[in-house]
Amino acid sequence: MKILVIGNGFIATSVVKRLQSEGHELLAFSRTPREGINCKQVLGDIFHFEEFIKVLDWKPQIIVHTAWITKPGVYRNDLSNFKYSKFTTDLAKYIAHSDVEHLIILGTCAEYGFQSGLSTAGITNLAPSTLYAEQKVVALNSVKELMRGSDMRFTWARIFYPYGPNQDQKRLIPHLIRSLKNGEPVVLDDTSSIHDWITTRDIASAISWAINNELPTEIDVGTSFGFTNLELLVTLEELLQTTNQLPAWEMHNFGHSEVFVAGKTSPLFISGWSPKDSLITGLEWVLSP
Repeated sequence: MKILVIGNGFIATSVVKRLQSEGHELLAFSRTPREGINCKQVLGDIFHFEEFIKVLDWKPQIIVHTAWITKPGVYRNDLSNFKYSKFTTDLAKYIAHSDVEHLIILGTCAEYGFQSGLSTAGITNLAPSTLYAEQKVVALNSVKELMRGSDMRFTWARIFYPYGPNQDQKRLIPHLIRSLKNGEPVVLDDTSSIHDWITTRDIASAISWAINNELPTEIDVGTSFGFTNLELLVTLEELLQTTNQLPAWEMHNFGHSEVFVAGKTSPLFISGWSPKDSLITGLEWVLSP
């Protein structure tokens, strides 16, 4: 099938590689070219919508929309979230009655806000606490409304905590790996919250599964297993055969006791999909040459 992928970040790169390996014809649209993507790439700005829609002349059957601000330390409350939300709505409005068969958009577990237990798509209430998560929810609701009466399939794939090769070096896992390799001390800001870490290759597998199987609109893309940041650090220490060089007077911070973990009864798991990577095999993949 002809699949347009909007965005070329480290998640999108894994998605492109997976779908290409399955024989699909891929086209990637983004601001800058990405090395390692062998499909045709078209450069442009999604915020110049009249220019962007020209890429739809390619007549994609499926669109996978991955583009959104994710810059560490900035994205949670950056005003550009409004622009990404508007683009998502404009995209859905433009293609709602087109020949596009399936629109897949990447959401975020942050839409759930503070939770004390596992989250299940379609059941757990959304309670966004940042502008980033709030505008994701705004986009979701807008697209759901626009898809009423349309024959197009719509999937909102809510991604939990992604990691993989070529991730921004300011993100937690690349930061921990670099610090441990360099013998630098690590002080964790949060040791009480529990996060569901999922590799980008498992995310790509889930997107492929969503294309090939009938699923509810909202799905959770996680592993159903949660780890604290301290457990993550200890696992990396074991894999790298090193120890965090914390000064004796330094202490890790407790954190917020949040839980961002996909529930085992979430629709994606119920449909028969399951991730292939454990935390250990996923980190080994990232650490491999």
